[in-house]
Amino acid sequence: MANWNQKKLILTIGGSAIALCLMSAGGIYYTLGVVDETYAEAMKKEEAILAAENKLKQVPSLEKEVIILRENLDEYVKILPDSKELSDFVRMLDQFDRQSGVQSMGLAHRKRTEKKGERFTPIEYTYEMQATLWQCLKFMNLIENFERFVSITDFSIDSGSSKDAVVRDGETVHKVKLTMQTYAYNGKATGKEVVIGDYEDKKKALTDEIWRRIQAIRLDRYDHKGEQGRRDVLVDPRERGDLKDVGPSIEEQRKLAERYITEITRLREMQQKIKKQDTTLFEQYSLEKGLKEGLAKIASEIERDATMIAYAPLRVRWAKEVVQPLDELRTQIDVVAAAPVTRDPFLPLKEMQQLVADLAADCDSGQLEQAKNRFETVGNRMNIPESDPRHELAVQAKAWHVKATTALDFKGLDLRVQGLVVNRNGRSGVLLNGEVYEEGEYVSDELLVKMVEEEQVWFVFRGLTLVRTM
Repeated sequence: MANWNQKKLILTIGGSAIALCLMSAGGIYYTLGVVDETYAEAMKKEEAILAAENKLKQVPSLEKEVIILRENLDEYVKILPDSKELSDFVRMLDQFDRQSGVQSMGLAHRKRTEKKGERFTPIEYTYEMQATLWQCLKFMNLIENFERFVSITDFSIDSGSSKDAVVRDGETVHKVKLTMQTYAYNGKATGKEVVIGDYEDKKKALTDEIWRRIQAIRLDRYDHKGEQGRRDVLVDPRERGDLKDVGPSIEEQRKLAERYITEITRLREMQQKIKKQDTTLFEQYSLEKGLKEGLAKIASEIERDATMIAYAPLRVRWAKEVVQPLDELRTQIDVVAAAPVTRDPFLPLKEMQQLVADLAADCDSGQLEQAKNRFETVGNRMNIPESDPRHELAVQAKAWHVKATTALDFKGLDLRVQGLVVNRNGRSGVLLNGEVYEEGEYVSDELLVKMVEEEQVWFVFRGLTLVRTM
């Protein structure tokens, strides 16, 4: 019996111990869950704190922008007129009429129902006028460049291209209708503004930035440049009668314009070639000379010939493809001429060596005129002193030039070889221009008969031995 009671006690104690262990495990599990939830909430709050801190860091920059915008609000809306300024604008249209030369036909205000609470109220005017194309464009340009915000939202043109159209200053007059739109600013917002602490002090600290922002507030402008040789696109040139029986025909004008365009194109190509790195110095001098001579020739003729171009489409080509490129060429030449000259007054050594080689090749191949021109192109840079290492090359180049020039002059002499007498045992002779000359006799002070052979006669001309073949 005692043993049974002892066993019951042991079982009771063991069961209680197991129950306590299970309860402890459950408590631990629950506690860990609570800890995880608490940690997650703490992380969320930390993230919220970081976000709030970031927003706080942005407050100074936001305050700065708000202050600048508030102080510049009047400047931003300055381009929007109020009622009084709208009246001034209407009066300003009269001044625009005089400046552009248009003839006003009427101004009407297009009424529009205002919406309640509308900050910016659109205001439209319709304006009718009579004007040439260029007067109309100038008037529109004045409107778009007006100091207040005014835009042309619509326009229509009734072309006066018929034969009975009114002509003003040589241009056809059209009927034009414009729709102009602006806005009236209805005052600042009525909502409650955000209060910024120490506003006046912060505004004072931002004075320079506020001023810079004011300067940046502007309207982009474009100034109309006028006709510039262009024709009225609203008028069919075939309907114009002002070109009949006046000056050259259209075909003659076209040929004249194309002749100038071709010459200008050639001169521009010469100028481009001068700038290329593979152009030799001799070619540069030759091209520069040709370019200057070509421009001088055009300058002497262009003013006279420009008056002969009366056909409107050709006047456009003349302005774009003759006058403008010619001015650019002149400007570029003037810039080069005004630049200080720092280069060596004489030819570089390599150029000298190349020149001598080219002169020798030209003379050997009979290209005498080419050799002469090659030397004379750079002749003003050949007076090299004896102390300069290039002096010997200059002497050689001059010698080849003398040979080429002498040979050309000899070639140009009037020497008619009419007969030969070859004497193997004595002096031979030649019948030259009706006179008989023996070997060793002078034909003139510069010309000597040196030797007579069966098919050729050898002469000495200015110290150079030359031959004439039968």
